[in-house]
Amino acid sequence: MADPPIRILLVEDNPGDARILRELLREARSFYFELTHVERLAAAREHIRTEGADVVLLDLSLPDAHGLDTVRGMLEAAPEAPIIVLTGLDDDATALHAVQAGAQDFLVKGDVDAAVLARSVRYARERKRLELERVHLL
Repeated sequence: MADPPIRILLVEDNPGDARILRELLREARSFYFELTHVERLAAAREHIRTEGADVVLLDLSLPDAHGLDTVRGMLEAAPEAPIIVLTGLDDDATALHAVQAGAQDFLVKGDVDAAVLARSVRYARERKRLELERVHLL
């Protein structure tokens, strides 16, 4: 029996960036996925509440949230889903703060290719699984 698709929630307000990310995921071909795209944090939170997601690809700058508040708001709604932050900002301090806030990875949109995105999704899921397992054991 085939593995179920990975349910990916893409939270991105730029249609061009969303299209590129969708194409990169299709190119990866290393896993089967279902992609849902929303443009606002509020819509992402509602989707998580009603449908859930296995991975969240989260832009830091949205019409209704910005910066680390975006990460915190998504973590509040989806504490068990790995979050991969996507941004056009190549800033190590922001990346570190996003990971410290609970994101599993931080990718700069212009530097991402299909292999990097697929690897980030796989590793983020595994890191989150291990994190939740540790919490459960403690």
